[in-house]
Amino acid sequence: MSTVPGIPRRRTEGELLRLAGVSKSYRRGSQELCVLREANLDVRPGEWVCVLTTHSQGGTTLLRLAAGFEIADSGVVSFDGQDLATCSDDELSGLLGERIAWVGKHGPRTGVQMFDYIAMPLLGRGGERGKGGNVIGRWLARRAYRRTVPDRVQAALERVGAAGCARQHWDTMSDWERALVGLAHAIAGDPDLLLLDDVTDNLGKFETADFIKLVRAVSEEFQLAVLMSVSDDRATMLCDRIMTLAGGRLEEGPQPSVTQEPPPPPGKVFDFPGVGSGVGSGHLEAGHASSS
Repeated sequence: MSTVPGIPRRRTEGELLRLAGVSKSYRRGSQELCVLREANLDVRPGEWVCVLTTHSQGGTTLLRLAAGFEIADSGVVSFDGQDLATCSDDELSGLLGERIAWVGKHGPRTGVQMFDYIAMPLLGRGGERGKGGNVIGRWLARRAYRRTVPDRVQAALERVGAAGCARQHWDTMSDWERALVGLAHAIAGDPDLLLLDDVTDNLGKFETADFIKLVRAVSEEFQLAVLMSVSDDRATMLCDRIMTLAGGRLEEGPQPSVTQEPPPPPGKVFDFPGVGSGVGSGHLEAGHASSS
């Protein structure tokens, strides 16, 4: 199995993410807005679940709960059997930095280049996972790990077809390029679970189809579970399971056909780097990299 250079992966067996009887409300002035009502959801390792919803209906909140950014009013959100509500801040930061990756529509607000944007959380991790021994041994391990970071970043950018974005800034890139860089930022950390928050919302029809193919390819190649909120049903193509979220109710939706395939984009195309017939073929339209 292909992988980006770095820490050996640690995959779990059985249930990975679980929401059991989860409710969440917010107050707006004197009103209470309930965005989740006793929601139940299981995501297994390697499974891709799409949550089809509309804007302001709780899709982002659902993913924030899954990431541990927020705590449910009631019910349990657990990752690999661990109740996120009982985790310390350091434990939550460790999970998000190492095993759970967030991909949204917003990037860094500063003028950082995309190569550094992807590298910084990896450098902050320090290569300590699974390392014991004395202080000198840990220092040597951390030093050796840091040397792998540039290769990890470059491999992730190349894997999603965004190597040309390495020295760009977030505010100078197209929505398509931002989606690719966001995905590279996520897979560079070698996570177990990808959380994608309506990333395709700003993409066109063919860009959405291409991005979904790419997510399918990397999820299979790296054995990643994916939980993705979407507002366009075209973005549910190729996922394993569809849920719907409306009025705070999370329910099973119409399941995707095993033969369903998004239409190929017109014009000249080329394969995503590293995608072979054994993983699935995705394509980029030549104009995507410069589209807005």
